[in-house]
Amino acid sequence: MMSEGMIIEFSREPLWERSMAVHEAGHAVAAWLNGAVNIEISLADEFRIAKGSNGKISDDCRAVCFHDTYSARTYILVGMTILFAGVMAEHLYSEEDPRVLLEKSGRGDVADIQKLLDEHRQSGATEDECQALHDRAYSLSLELVKRYWWEIIALAKLTENFNYIPFNKIRSLLGMFPSMNQGANILKELEA
Repeated sequence: MMSEGMIIEFSREPLWERSMAVHEAGHAVAAWLNGAVNIEISLADEFRIAKGSNGKISDDCRAVCFHDTYSARTYILVGMTILFAGVMAEHLYSEEDPRVLLEKSGRGDVADIQKLLDEHRQSGATEDECQALHDRAYSLSLELVKRYWWEIIALAKLTENFNYIPFNKIRSLLGMFPSMNQGANILKELEA
């Protein structure tokens, strides 16, 4: 029984916009299709801290998609495509220009893309080759997100409802879609 004068409020607004769940689902689906493992999505708490399994923490963020890629170092295009996919999913959802989103919700992704491009330069790539790789990853990620839009939306809805999605739930959900076969070389298929 409640005492007189006690007020209990329930938030009618989510902590973050729906576009954050869509953004992280875009990363997760791109990671899944490119053979990543241990994919997790975590929306941050009110202190801007997102937590994953095994002590993974990302601070000063609104959301994060944790994953282990098998070859991001040796195949930079894969890593960049995964990084761009979040903004591209958010772009399709909000219809906001992806270049604008890269300056807003995609700032962390841009920093990681820049690190990958720096690795590419250090291995001897020219500026023209780096720009070509950047543009290729940008367009491939948009094609990937368009092709797997409904899978991204399904994962985003799950994320919205639970705030944290561990790998076993991501695997269960994405495994239900015949289109989500990890065995295919998705980037070559999208370029064909």
